[in-house]
Amino acid sequence: MNRTSLRQLAAPLGLVLAAILCWFAAGAIADRMVQQELAAALRAQRQVTSSIVDNMAEVIASDLALSRAIPSTMAELDAVQDVLTAVRQYTPDDGKSDAGRLAQLAGVPALAAINRFLHDAQGFSGLDAIWLINVNGLCVASSNATGAHPYIGKDMRTRPYFVSTRLGAFTEGYGVGRQSGDPGIFIAAPVYDEGMLVGAVVARMSLSRLRHWVAHPGSFVTDQNGVIIMANDNRLEGRTLPNAAALTMNPGERVNMYLRDRFPPLEIRSLSADMRAEEPWVPTAAAAQLFDMPRHRTPALYESRGGLNSGLSAHLVDPIATWPELHRSHGRDRLLVFLTLVGTVTLTWVITVSWTRELRHHRATRDLAEQLQAANALLAAEARHDALTGALSRRYFLDLLRHEIDRARASGTPLCMAIADLDHFKQINDCYGHAAGDHALEHFVDTCRAELRGTDAVGRLGGEEFGIVLPSTRLGEGIEVMERLRKRFKGSQPAKLPEDVELAVSIGITEYAPDDPPERLISRADIALYAAKSAGRDRTEARAPDDTSPSPRTAANASWQA
Repeated sequence: MNRTSLRQLAAPLGLVLAAILCWFAAGAIADRMVQQELAAALRAQRQVTSSIVDNMAEVIASDLALSRAIPSTMAELDAVQDVLTAVRQYTPDDGKSDAGRLAQLAGVPALAAINRFLHDAQGFSGLDAIWLINVNGLCVASSNATGAHPYIGKDMRTRPYFVSTRLGAFTEGYGVGRQSGDPGIFIAAPVYDEGMLVGAVVARMSLSRLRHWVAHPGSFVTDQNGVIIMANDNRLEGRTLPNAAALTMNPGERVNMYLRDRFPPLEIRSLSADMRAEEPWVPTAAAAQLFDMPRHRTPALYESRGGLNSGLSAHLVDPIATWPELHRSHGRDRLLVFLTLVGTVTLTWVITVSWTRELRHHRATRDLAEQLQAANALLAAEARHDALTGALSRRYFLDLLRHEIDRARASGTPLCMAIADLDHFKQINDCYGHAAGDHALEHFVDTCRAELRGTDAVGRLGGEEFGIVLPSTRLGEGIEVMERLRKRFKGSQPAKLPEDVELAVSIGITEYAPDDPPERLISRADIALYAAKSAGRDRTEARAPDDTSPSPRTAANASWQA
């Protein structure tokens, strides 16, 4: 081969080598550019995802704290302690059938009064069922005693919540009702009489009441064994997290708790290894943050929060919103930089592309910051006010109550707290529809705004139950205010409701005593409310902080002791 031929061959070889070098250089530049966008997108979306999961955890903890107060309060009532002591001789090992034990227990007068008490307590507490179990594991009373399938007479010894409570522990966790088949949160409080364990108060709250926990797409809640009990995508319910405790349980234990033996796994896997093979431009630190789940076409962030005092955990799998655009940008950028490098206007193209990319980077960062600010504002508004009535949310109302108690304690000023419950609210929903019930709730809050002072506060505790705080108010003044509120609500008829709807409200009120914690103040107002309900509804009942007379709940159930 002569020298001329070598020169002719060297030119195209040089061009090919230069093109190869430009291609690799363009790839490195494109990687760096898209990595900056990815880092900014991950930072912004991580803040939004964390805020959503934190809000889920706070709502779950708040709802469970209010629900566990009911069985805990009942376990302290003399009537409950005495009746469990009186029926401790009954046992599931008596040779009788469930029906036989039901008939036997139905003949005990003391239990008839307790059954009515449990039925009334369920009605105003928002729980789905409440029942009493004696120390031998036999259900002796229940709120559904007059229903088609009462729990009375059932052997509860193997129920997980009773096994723990029998050892003296307060139990709270997920389970599936064996008789109803409905999933729910079971709360069991041990009952002692003169230092001896005599049984347990058990309450169930159906998951259907708690769907607001998983309102955000990609969110789900797991129980103490890693089983998904509730999810925004209900197809995920019943699956288990990787290495879940439920997988190590024996089949009998799983059936006892979940009424099923098999649990398909939820495939939440890290994309770190896949990204190194398929998307090498993604940095190792960023790839370690990305996860994949079935039916998700894009990588996602995964956040969870545990430690909610019930074994429950809040989870969120949040797909990266900007991932498709980032993926397309990477290939487009590489080709663009390559053409810039091999062109005669390399410097001009590099400056133009860099300026364009930086401008888009800042715009994307600003847009994500604005989205984060809007999301935080929306979360704050949802956490503070009830969406239907505009009253304070339960969580914010409880925070406000603690603040007012601290202020009253520091300044020595009086403070009243009331709990109001709309009478026969279920009948309004059943007869006129839930829209009418919603209008009734809105009308009550409107009446409160019209009747109360600007310094007073009203919050929705759940369902048709509202809490009212009256700062700088003595008990006598508070009773007068509540009576005016009650009469005004009953005497007004909003245009949105049918004319034959009868509105009424029962109110229980009490006054803050020095060193009263919020739970004691709420419990005293709750007992006063129960007294108003038991006395015929449509009235206001008060309970003084130094009142040593039997509570309305105890008095209502004392007839069988005489």
